[in-house]
Amino acid sequence: MTTIANPTTSVPSFEVLLAKMQPYFRKYAKRFSQNKRLDRDDVMQDLTGIALQMYTSLVRRGKEVFYSPLVLYAIKRYKSGRRFTGLNSTDVHSEHTQMQGRCETYQFSEFEGKLDEMDFMEDLTVNVADAAQFRVDYESWFSKQAPRDRQIITDLSYGYTTGEVAKKYKVSDGLISQYRKRYRNDWNDFIGGTV
Repeated sequence: MTTIANPTTSVPSFEVLLAKMQPYFRKYAKRFSQNKRLDRDDVMQDLTGIALQMYTSLVRRGKEVFYSPLVLYAIKRYKSGRRFTGLNSTDVHSEHTQMQGRCETYQFSEFEGKLDEMDFMEDLTVNVADAAQFRVDYESWFSKQAPRDRQIITDLSYGYTTGEVAKKYKVSDGLISQYRKRYRNDWNDFIGGTV
């Protein structure tokens, strides 16, 4: 691990602070991973990453750095569902998504005897076939779009907002909304014609 320190202040290196933070992280990770069926090492890595982000931010701003606020910040952020890699509100495994009531996850063993296995396998096969069909159709449809349209479609599919895409291409939000509707209609026409 590289040492990040500000030469103008006497800030301890992250490694020094991490040695003091790790016992707290281990204690929290042990308790949290037991309750949520998570891997303890993953929890530790997230906590360490969050602390490193905050440490780097403080050092860049020339602030003093103490390990106890970093520990509290990392744990609070982790408990709220925000991770080192960011917040993914569509990830069904994300605790944040589950806390918002958007989804629930269950182990398959919890449903044994409750589902007819053949129906489940049939649904699974249909879903896999639908996904494969979508991939083929989408690539064919996407390749027929103009280069600029492909860039806009890609940005929208990555989750950028209409405003962000409009700013990137220096057009109005309304125009991107019109493009979005046109793409949706074009896609529906495309798959309607192929089915």
